[in-house]
Amino acid sequence: MATHVSLASGTYVFAKAAAVGFPNAETLTLARALGAALILLLFTGWVIPKPRFNFNEWLRILVFGILLVPINQYFFLRGLRHTVPSHPALFYALTPLGVLVLSSGLSRRMPLKRKILGVLLALVGVYIILRPWEGGEAIKELRTGDLWVLAAMLAWVLYTVLAGRTCQNHDPRVVTAWSLILGAVAMTPLGGYSLLTMNYGIIPLAAWAGLAYLIVLTSVTMLLVWNVLLRYLRPVEVAICTNAQPPTTALLSALMAAAGLLSSEQDLGPLFWLGMVTILAGVVLVQFNNDSPKNRISLTESTEITEISRYSAREGPAGDHADR
Repeated sequence: MATHVSLASGTYVFAKAAAVGFPNAETLTLARALGAALILLLFTGWVIPKPRFNFNEWLRILVFGILLVPINQYFFLRGLRHTVPSHPALFYALTPLGVLVLSSGLSRRMPLKRKILGVLLALVGVYIILRPWEGGEAIKELRTGDLWVLAAMLAWVLYTVLAGRTCQNHDPRVVTAWSLILGAVAMTPLGGYSLLTMNYGIIPLAAWAGLAYLIVLTSVTMLLVWNVLLRYLRPVEVAICTNAQPPTTALLSALMAAAGLLSSEQDLGPLFWLGMVTILAGVVLVQFNNDSPKNRISLTESTEITEISRYSAREGPAGDHADR
């Protein structure tokens, strides 16, 4: 669990270096997707089972891939160019709330009052982080990046809910892997020309390191680690795993800024911490329930540095068999 938290926190920090080092988000998104797709293809048949989808399921996997790569990953990396690593980590902690709202709307059932209160409390925290009452170029740039990241998180929520039913019938590793592979194909027309024509010599070493981290650790290793965790951790332990990422990311950002590896302006002032506490308090209200701690709750995992608690999957259509 500590390994997963550390890798997830590092995702936001290393992705920042890649986001600002590459010429644009389209190029970086495609480079990341192609690298991950190549490794996942090499793993198919031994680490990851071979796909057994019918025609209609392949079409759904293509839709999932478009949600994951040209929308989720692109929006995330574009937003990260303008914001600081601690903000995306915090916004992706909202995923269980988004899954709750979307799945409740689709099923036409009203969530418990405690969960509604949790959603409202988290939205107050988002408002504090965005600080719409403040002006100035610096905060406007942060806000622009934050809004892109929030849009990426919403795409991840939509993928989580829609992919749940497919994961009832197929190994979630297969669903996620082939969603990413087809997502890379879908991203090629958008970033292919810039990837082929960019000046590779001007890309700083830190950006290449960030890209390697995103491919090897975020898009591949965390996928496999998370599927292992789902078989052994209880819901409360997974909640700790996901909710620990915003503060650990903030701490890592502060340490790297102090070492001169990140900009000293990491927006870690009192309002950030107040917003973080408010958001996580809302998330906790949504996550924890009265189920027996022995219950196993499953979930589909995508590679973005960003992660979901099992309770999120339970709120969606994935049910209790998504990690089969």
